[in-house]
Formats: sequence, structure tokens, C-alpha cells
Amino acid sequence: MLAEQEHSLTNDRPQVRASQIARRGLLARAGGAALLLPALLLVFSVPFVSPTDADYWWHVRTGQLIRATGAVPHADVYSFTAAGHPWVAQEWLTEVALAAVAGWFGYVGNAVLFGLLGAAALACVALACRRRGVGWLTTAFCTFWAGVMCLPSLGVRPQLTTLALAALTAFLLTGYEQGQRRALWVLPPLFALWANLHAGYLIGLALLALATAGAALTWLARRQAPTPFPLLATTVLSGLATLLTPHGLDVLRYPLSYGRENASLQFIAEWQSPNFHSPLFWPFAASLLLAVVLGVGRRSVGATAALWTVLFAFLGLQSIRHIPLYAVVVTPVLAARLSEGLRALPALPLRWRGPARAGAALLAVLLPLLLLGGQALAVGAGQWQFGREPSAAGYPAGAVAFIEAHHLAGPIFNEYRWGGYLIARLWPQERVFIDGRADPYGDALLARYRDTVQARSGWRQTLDDYQIQLVLIDVNSPLAAALAADPAWQQVYSDDTARLFQRRTIGQHLR
Repeated sequence: MLAEQEHSLTNDRPQVRASQIARRGLLARAGGAALLLPALLLVFSVPFVSPTDADYWWHVRTGQLIRATGAVPHADVYSFTAAGHPWVAQEWLTEVALAAVAGWFGYVGNAVLFGLLGAAALACVALACRRRGVGWLTTAFCTFWAGVMCLPSLGVRPQLTTLALAALTAFLLTGYEQGQRRALWVLPPLFALWANLHAGYLIGLALLALATAGAALTWLARRQAPTPFPLLATTVLSGLATLLTPHGLDVLRYPLSYGRENASLQFIAEWQSPNFHSPLFWPFAASLLLAVVLGVGRRSVGATAALWTVLFAFLGLQSIRHIPLYAVVVTPVLAARLSEGLRALPALPLRWRGPARAGAALLAVLLPLLLLGGQALAVGAGQWQFGREPSAAGYPAGAVAFIEAHHLAGPIFNEYRWGGYLIARLWPQERVFIDGRADPYGDALLARYRDTVQARSGWRQTLDDYQIQLVLIDVNSPLAAALAADPAWQQVYSDDTARLFQRRTIGQHLR
């Protein structure tokens, strides 16, 4: 009897130890995941504290138009300068979602939706770090770092769909490299969805193509490596899947148009190269320096990771808009090399390891929370976007109300960044001169707008050629000063944001 009890206890011990180990592992994973929460919260909060994006207004209006008509527009309907010109509404599905959420919950609903998209992108960064064997502490710091690089570009913006899907694609391809073959099955349907959400799907195809090239190089170098053919087949299928849109082949031509020099690339600030004098871009600069330092190591990062790093570093240096893509794709690669370098350092004495680890964990939690607190203080309690209506701060709300109250009629010459707001408020009664879509207008009109708003030679000719009756312009614009000195125009409204001018021939009674 005693022998049987002893035998039973002996058999139970491994089970108890295994249970304890599993429980400790679960607690460690829960504690590690908790380190990520402040960084995820920081990114999630950005749409609530950001000014309303200039394009938000026309995106929602387009979604409403699609829902009302049951058709995706293929020609410009919002302007009088490009009316009927071809327009690829490549974000149509995102716009439908924006309009639907705005109708149900208001702007705050879209802030939640796009806050979750940003947090999902950052979560994919963390998962990719873990998949590459990075410890929880290093993962937490690098995920926060990626989030800081993304901050200037976050908000209620359709390109966040590309950010989240690019991060997910990089995560799935990292899993495939490590033997999870089923990861490829998800990609063709994912790209069919992506092509209807945003034209940034081309970034995903680039990730796939470079992964295929990296696998081919590895296979040629050592034939025992997996063949690149599954990746090649997935790339082809994913490319074909992007044709499943209302735009057909136009959906392929549209993103490629941004590969050449055009006026919109020169005119729009976020398409310019980063200015490293600004602290906003120092995290990106530090990441590039780290990539250079860690890239010269004894162990290769792998052909695919190296190709990704080179491409996205180049894109980030070329355009501010691409820095978040660099952050979500390259950060897990750098985290893996950083983790490898830290393991090679001399170990801390045993009595220092616990306090050092606790201090690092506390820092990983406090840094994003401090940044979140600073962000909240900088914005101010009254500026958080928790309402049904988006904030109109920085937009000519007073001038538009004046136009409506006095039944003023255009054509109207407007600031580029206000075009979307005017579409939301005045269309279809009034059409805009220009707005943030840029594409239907062409280089010539964009260049002419730029010269006119700067009051350069020929600005009067532009206003005459388009028979402009109203000019709604920034209060400090050179054109505003020129119109104020021109006897053919009179100022009928002004506030801290905008000045509204009308031709005197029809505006005498408003003086």
C-alpha cells in the first residue's frame, strides 16, 4: 500500500513541475504583453487628439455618394476645373466604411476604428519581433520606437489601412520563412481586399516580390533551403487578386503614377523628404544609424530582411509618407539584430540582473505613458475629438457660414487644403477649384494654383480665365494681400483663419 502511494507520488511530480512551468510561462507571456499596452494605447489615442485631416471631409462625402448611388465614381464630380476628368476612387471601400461609421457613431466612431488600425499595426510589429526570437523587454522598447516613428502620420486617414496590412503581410511572411507554410494561403484574398481599401497594396506586392527574391537567392546559395516557387505562385495570385476592383487595370496604373515626378509630389508636404533638423524625424534617423551599425555583423539577417531594409530605408528617405511603413517592416529585423547583440555583451552580475530587468520594464511602461501625458497636455482637454462632428479648427467654418447666409455664388477659388471641407459643406450647390485628391487636376492646374495662391505673375489671369467670383483664402496668404490692394475685389468676410473676397461688380451691397 505504502509502495503504491510512493509510486503514485513519484509519478505526480513531473506533472506538477510541468504544470508549474506552464503556469510560469503563461504569467511571463502575460507580463510581457502588459509591457506593450502603453505603446499600443499611445498609438490608439492619436486620432482623438489629432486635428481633422484635410481629406477626411471629401472621403466621407464620397462614401455617402457611393452608398446613395450604389456606384463608384470614375470621373470628377466635385470641381469645376476638372469636371468629368478621370478619377480613380481607389479608396472607395474605406470611404464607404468612413461614411457608414460617421452616420452611426459620428467622428468619434471613426477615431476608434482608425485608432484600432494603428494599434493593430503596432501589435503586428510586436508579434514579428517575438517570432524572430526577441525577448519581451526588447520587443516592448522596439515596438514603442516603431510607434514613435509612426506618430506624425497617424489619424483618421485611409492610408492607415495600408500601414496595418503591410505590418500583417510582413508578419505572415516572417512566419512563412520560419516554416509556417499556411501563412501564404491568407495573402491572395487579403490583397483582393487591400486593393479596394487603398492603393498602397503595391507596398504589399513589393514585400512579396522581395521575399520571393530573397528565397531564390538563399535557394541558389544552398540547395537544401526551401524553394521559392510557393512564394512566386503566391505573388502572382496576389497580383491577380488586386484586379478584383471596380477600376480594373486602372487600379494598377494609379499607384505607379506616383513613381514619376509630378506636381502633386512636389506640392504635398508629406511626399517630401524628411527634414532631419526637426525632432519629429530623429527616431527615424536613429533607426537608420542603428541599421547601419547592426548591419555589419557576424551573422546575416537573411536575404529577405536585408532587401526589405534597403527598400524601405530608401522609401523613408525619399518621402515622409513612407516612414511609418519603414517602422512596421524594418523594426522587427533591427530588434532581432539588437537582441543578438545584447546577448553577446558580458552578463551582468547575478545580484544586478533582477533590479536591472525591473528598471528596464518600468522604463518600457513609463516612456509611452509620459509621451501620452505630454500629448494630452499639449492638445488640451477641450481639443479631444470625442464628439459626433469632426473639429473644424483650422478650416473656414465662419466664412462658409457667411457664404450660406448671404447666398453667395461662385465659381470659388479656394485654398488647396480646404477643398475637402468645402465639398462637405457646399457641394453640390458649389464646386471647388481644387482639393486634396490632386490626381484629377493634372500637373498644369496644380502648378497654376500654386502660382496664383502665391500671387505670382499671372494670378489675375487665372481668376479671370475661370471667371472666379469668390476667393476663399488663408488670412496670411500672399494672394489675400494682393486682393486687398486690388480695386476689382473687396473683402466681405475675415476672421483669424480665412479671408473671403468677392468681385466688386456683384458685391457692392455687402460693403
